Amino acid sequence: MKPGISPDYLIYGAGAIGSVLGGFLQKLGRSVTYIGRGKHFLALSEKGLRITGIWGEHFIPARETQIPLQTPATSAAKKQFSTILLCVKAKDTYAAATEAKTLLAEDGIMVSMQNGLNNWETIARLVGEDRTVGARVIFGAEILKPGHANVTVNADDVLLGEPFLPVNRSLLVALEDDLNRSGIPCKIVSKDEIWAAIWGKVLYNCSLNPLGALLEVAYGDLGENAETRGIIKVIIEEIFLVLRAKGVKVPYQDADEYYHYLLEKQLPPTVGHRASMLQDILSGRQTEIEALNGAISSYGRDYGISTPYNDLLTALIKFKEKKKAFSSIPDN
Repeated sequence: MKPGISPDYLIYGAGAIGSVLGGFLQKLGRSVTYIGRGKHFLALSEKGLRITGIWGEHFIPARETQIPLQTPATSAAKKQFSTILLCVKAKDTYAAATEAKTLLAEDGIMVSMQNGLNNWETIARLVGEDRTVGARVIFGAEILKPGHANVTVNADDVLLGEPFLPVNRSLLVALEDDLNRSGIPCKIVSKDEIWAAIWGKVLYNCSLNPLGALLEVAYGDLGENAETRGIIKVIIEEIFLVLRAKGVKVPYQDADEYYHYLLEKQLPPTVGHRASMLQDILSGRQTEIEALNGAISSYGRDYGISTPYNDLLTALIKFKEKKKAFSSIPDN
C-alpha cells in the first residue's frame, strides 16, 4: 500500500463490536463495507446504524453503509480490501477467515478483533503470519434492537500487535490512527505485549463471563459476594499454572496480584456489565466457552495440570447452552 492512500475496511461479522468499529470508522469518513447476517445486519443495511452509549450518539444512514450484494466468495472478483477486521465469535473463526481471505488484498492485513485463544493461529494458517494482526479489544457493546448498537463499558485501549511476523506497517499504523481519530482509544504494542494482553483478557473473561452467565448477574454482583470471589480466585490460580507451563509472560507477578487487580481496578468500571456469554445463551447462540475456560482445560490436559474449576464451568455452560436450545424448540 502506498503512503497516503486510505485503507478500504471490511468488517467481517457485523455484530455489536463490528458495528461499533465500522460505524466509528465511517464517522471519520473511511470506506467501510460490512458482511454479516441476521436481523441486525438487515436493519443496518436498510435503515442505517445507530450507535449510543459511553462514546456518544451517532447515526450512519443506510445510503452510506456499503453492503455487498454477493456472497463473500463471489465478491472477491469485484473488490479486495486492504484491512479486514474479523469480528466473529471464536467458534466461527476458521469458516469466516476461510471466506474472508479471498477478499484480502495481497499486501493486506486481517485483524482478529475477537475474544479467546487460538484465533490468531487459525488466521495465520489461512492467510499467512505476515498478514495476521492480533488485537486486544476490551470495550463492551450490545445490540439493543436490530440496527442499534450500544457501547456499555471501556476497560482499556484497543491494542494492536504483530503476534508472529512483521506485517504491512503502513496499514497497521493507519488502523491505529483511524481508530484514535474516530474516538476509539488504540495503540500498537510489541509482539510480547500483544500476547500478554490477549492472555490478560483471557484471565478477565474466564474469571467473570461463565459465572455471570450461569448466575445471570452483572459483573459487580460477582465481586460483591464472598462465595463468587472465592471461585474467581481459584479460576485465576488454575490459569496461572497453565501460563507458567506455556511460558507466557503477563504483567502480574502471580495469581494473587492479578486477583486483586481484577477486583480493585478492572471490576469497578464494569460493575453493571452483563456477560456476552449470558447474552449468547439467552439468545440461543453457542458461546465462546471452548475458546476461554475450555481452552484452559485443554491446555491443562496437555501439560498434565489439574483445572477442575475451569472444567466444571465449561461443562455447566455447555449444559446451559443445550438446555436453552432445547427449550426454544416449540411443541408439536
